[in-house]
Amino acid sequence: MFLSHYAHIFSWPDDPELRLVYSSRTGSKALVPAEILDNIKPQSLDREDEQTLSELGLIVKDRDQEKEEAAGMVREINSLRQVMSVSVILNLHCNFRCRYCYEGSQKSRRFMSAETANQLIAHIKERFEPGMTKLTLDFYGGEPLLSIGLIKHIAGSLKPFIKSRGGTFECSLVTNGSLLTPKVVEQLVAVGLKRAKITIDGPPENHNFFRPYRSGGPTFDRIIGNIRECCDLINIGISGNFTKDNFEQFPLLFDHLLANNLTPDRVYRLSFSPVLYVNDEFSSGFCGGCASCNEEWLGKAAPFLRGEILKRGYRTGDISPSLCMVDVDNSFVVHYDGTIYQCVAMIGHNEYSCGDIWSGMTDYRQKYHLDHWQQEEECTQCPYLPLCFGGCRYMAFQRDGHMEKVDCQKNFFNATLEHLIRQDITYEDSVS
Repeated sequence: MFLSHYAHIFSWPDDPELRLVYSSRTGSKALVPAEILDNIKPQSLDREDEQTLSELGLIVKDRDQEKEEAAGMVREINSLRQVMSVSVILNLHCNFRCRYCYEGSQKSRRFMSAETANQLIAHIKERFEPGMTKLTLDFYGGEPLLSIGLIKHIAGSLKPFIKSRGGTFECSLVTNGSLLTPKVVEQLVAVGLKRAKITIDGPPENHNFFRPYRSGGPTFDRIIGNIRECCDLINIGISGNFTKDNFEQFPLLFDHLLANNLTPDRVYRLSFSPVLYVNDEFSSGFCGGCASCNEEWLGKAAPFLRGEILKRGYRTGDISPSLCMVDVDNSFVVHYDGTIYQCVAMIGHNEYSCGDIWSGMTDYRQKYHLDHWQQEEECTQCPYLPLCFGGCRYMAFQRDGHMEKVDCQKNFFNATLEHLIRQDITYEDSVS
């Protein structure tokens, strides 16, 4: 047996005889005696140690074969996937005026029509083929709750259809939270609402500066009040966007949540990301966005915020292999006008449309440069490959003007992975 190409070994300060080992291919992690790691070579481990390390994906029989299998992970995951995931952009209208809005000048009083909604329903029914087991709808805007009637119509029509096929149906919201009241939640739970993700950009002063009402008024207290009233009715995750100038203020938000009885058992997950650099035709003109995950400051911000979340007992994202929705079969975005995209961030960029709900999807593989990382030897040989698979196409598009090249994240993982995995081991007993 040989040490996996995707195994990362770090020291463990609490015990110099131990090593922290993490697999970027399986997401497994373990504290392993250094002596055992020193003995990893053919026929040198005892059977129990060999079986345990093998099951965790930390040792393998053939490293070349392992690389081939890692390169085929996207294909393998899709071959096993029986879920259809559809992101629905209900409108481009919003009651907020966020300073960094990704949709920028696209924002307007544009709403999905009833005719388009009916065609969307028909399109999904046609594509939900035998063998599929689940449909998930993620409703976006603008602000999706400005189109609550459409949510009830679309979800209410699809839920019984999916159940009649023996499948499972659920939907979620990505919302600013200002309109999420118990009355609204109760209506939407009836048509399958399970989760809502609400954006809060740090403590009150910072949030109200970046995410005010269209009138300029503060929004923080209304959102917190709505979360407090609704978090026992559905799973509510709180996300947010930070910059290099304000990320250190965000722990004040976590303490504010605790003070308002929004404890870890009542909040589904906390997850925060940098404000992204937007340089396209719709740009809002905000200049503080992040153009690459390899920016030096992000190497400090990401583990700092994650550690502050975990030490308070909240859940957050795992450090494990994951696919961009661009790479996932039967996962697509339907814009308010019925145009189909493969990434929710690319709406409005007509050159990245892949058909519509009347004529069907077109072949988008070349347009979105699927598997472009397979053409890069640095990618195929990279020990971080399963965590990245070429990085973020939207970030590459905004930074480079195209998606042809990979958005390499190697420097980011070099700077942060050890910290992130240590956090998991340190706090795993306090976070279920």
